[in-house]
Amino acid sequence: MRPRWNLSLAVASVIAAGLCTLSAARAEDTCPAGTLGVSRTIEVDTTGGPWIGAPHGDPNFLAPGEVVLTFDDGPSPSNTRQILAALAKECTKAVFFMVGEMVVVHPEIVKEVADQGHTIGTHTWSHPNLARLALPEVTHEVEATFDVVQKNSPQPVAPFFRYPYLSSSKLDEDYFKSRNIAQIAVDIDSSDWRVRSSAPVIARVMAGLKARGRGIILMHDIHKWTADAVPGLLAKLKAGGYKVVLLKPKTALELVADVTPPEPQKSSVKSASRKSKHQRLSSRARRAALLARKSAAIQ
Repeated sequence: MRPRWNLSLAVASVIAAGLCTLSAARAEDTCPAGTLGVSRTIEVDTTGGPWIGAPHGDPNFLAPGEVVLTFDDGPSPSNTRQILAALAKECTKAVFFMVGEMVVVHPEIVKEVADQGHTIGTHTWSHPNLARLALPEVTHEVEATFDVVQKNSPQPVAPFFRYPYLSSSKLDEDYFKSRNIAQIAVDIDSSDWRVRSSAPVIARVMAGLKARGRGIILMHDIHKWTADAVPGLLAKLKAGGYKVVLLKPKTALELVADVTPPEPQKSSVKSASRKSKHQRLSSRARRAALLARKSAAIQ
């Protein structure tokens, strides 16, 4: 009897393996043929608040030809929805880094982003330069935003954070490390805040990919021209053989209890004023950084 039992067990194992293989194949076939899709999902271990992306992260985090699509500063009803539609058409996914004051005004968009399988991280409450703030202000900006996103999302908010203006200090970095929140940087900046049309956005991203061969791509879903650029960009990525990777956290974020939002600012009343503030402050920050680099080069 034992040989027969062993044979039955072996047959069962083969069947189970076959079913697993079939399930995996079906999972890969869920996207229509010819769409960009998602080549793989990376579960990020956020323990210790690691950097993901240039210049501090592992340069081999992504394989050659892999890209991560990311959008900052939203949600914005018309633009975010237009981007979601373009992503859905190509059956692909992105990471959205949301601003707290925008979430308060447009909570329904948070649910739509989550329901469509995208990852949601945060980008502070009011988009300040964290490097200029004291720790209590940093924690308030950060924790209130994670809290409000979670209250409006049917899925757990990811312990992913991106710095406004890509500006951080050691104090900030130590805080995120203590909270086990991954610090998501940028490999390829679309510089979409500097333009008013879609063509330069696409050209900038593709030029960056040609130079680097892979990377985390930064765009902003508060700009109409960026929303207009996404379909063309996805087509270029597909034609170039690039593979989209989705980032998800390995473990959930432990939220801080009883967080009160920062005092509302005038820029949170309307999306248009929010955009204007970002563009104005971004321009100043970029000019200051450029001048600093030039001064360093002269010295």
